[in-house]
Amino acid sequence: MRHFITSVVCLAVGIGIGWYFGYTRPSLQAMHITQELEKETGMSIAEMTKAVPDSLAAIQRDDESAASVSLRGIEILDRGDIPAAKKYLAHWVGSYYRVYHTRGDTNLIARIEGAATTNTEIAAEIAKKIQ
Repeated sequence: MRHFITSVVCLAVGIGIGWYFGYTRPSLQAMHITQELEKETGMSIAEMTKAVPDSLAAIQRDDESAASVSLRGIEILDRGDIPAAKKYLAHWVGSYYRVYHTRGDTNLIARIEGAATTNTEIAAEIAKKIQ
């Protein structure tokens, strides 16, 4: 009987320890991550969940835009018209620069400005004013 009680107590302690480390700790970590995310974004989990479809739609539009520009550039290159392809692609680089040069990705802006020193098409595009 003594071994049986010892076994039951050990089993109960083992279940308790397993529950604590296997369930409560990960739950606590998930709660801390959630609170940190809410603090950083200023949105509740419900608001973030509602915003996901809009975010995914915006990402899809960005991807579609990049694919469209790239496809057109490839089509022009396939025709063998390299100057026209450069002009077409420089237009998009210049468009980004004109709109985002003060608040865009600083690394990309620096790369555009560096490319403008050696590429006349890019230099001409970034020199244009916002239309």
